[in-house]
Amino acid sequence: MMEPGTGQPAPISHNGSNLEKPHVAPVQTITVIDHAIARHALTALRNRHTTPEQFRVCSNQLIVLLALEATRTLPTRDRPVETMSGPGVGQALGKTVIFLSLTRHGLGLAHQVADFIPNVVIGTISVEPGDNGRNPESRLHLPNAPALDDVRVILFDPIVSTGLSASLALDLLRRSGASDIALISFLVSSVGLERLQAARPDLTVWTAAIDTERDSKRCAIPSLGDFGERLYG
Repeated sequence: MMEPGTGQPAPISHNGSNLEKPHVAPVQTITVIDHAIARHALTALRNRHTTPEQFRVCSNQLIVLLALEATRTLPTRDRPVETMSGPGVGQALGKTVIFLSLTRHGLGLAHQVADFIPNVVIGTISVEPGDNGRNPESRLHLPNAPALDDVRVILFDPIVSTGLSASLALDLLRRSGASDIALISFLVSSVGLERLQAARPDLTVWTAAIDTERDSKRCAIPSLGDFGERLYG
């Protein structure tokens, strides 16, 4: 994985610690979460013999871990609270979180995120054929949502293979005013990552693994298979 225009490897951080080097332009942050449960869950998802029921369990575990990591840096504000021993001051989230799934299959996992992130707003982004049937277009489905310029947007793509759909979704979010965006994915291919790096040098990505395997045409090999089919059987 090369940093666009530099010929140097892109920085990858593990366990929340970024490996940094000097750059004039903003550096993309790619974080592979270092967690025993994440490794266990991803191994089960890769296993072709995992049943749909267990596949859903592990998917639910992994999406929670990724979402929690992607919200670790959310700002907070003071909030008065009446405790059992009298008045006190606590902390509350200072920014709204919007969770957007890039696939309808991912939307089926969104309830897990809603259980952990207070007042999260949930929607989808669909990628559909354009007017000429060739150039795909992305559409945001998010009724009654706050302005995107003052929220943390979490874009969920279960598997980033070519990176095309994620790039289209990110372009749409930028045009809609979003600036604080985190992409979370169970598995990101090196092919897809290169496309994202070229298009969005300031993007933050959280994933359980980066897959470097390619076929003879240098296309990504989806080692999780058809995600929707495996999720629902």
